[in-house]
Amino acid sequence: MNTPIAVRIECAKGEILNAMEAIQTKHALPPCIMDGVLSSVLAEVRSEAKIELINSTNAMMAEKDEELEKAKKAAKRTLRTEPEEQPEEEHPENPERISSKHREEVRAWQR
Repeated sequence: MNTPIAVRIECAKGEILNAMEAIQTKHALPPCIMDGVLSSVLAEVRSEAKIELINSTNAMMAEKDEELEKAKKAAKRTLRTEPEEQPEEEHPENPERISSKHREEVRAWQR
């Protein structure tokens, strides 16, 4: 079963706090110095997050460009293979007009 994200976040925060306490004790650093150290670390994390976002955006754009190129090639193939449209007749056939043979059949049936 996957652990919910809220639980994983809280666990990560707890581990970071424990690590900070251990580092602060090991190096005998006061809280004001730890603030500067954490600010520097946070700046690094934010920089990595921006790079990750840029890379994801670039990958998404490359995928869309590839799809667009495929669509363009398909459209060109379709345009090359489509037959030219036939010009419409000046006087299209009247669908209501009944041929003389059909008219005779109808009259014979009515009798």
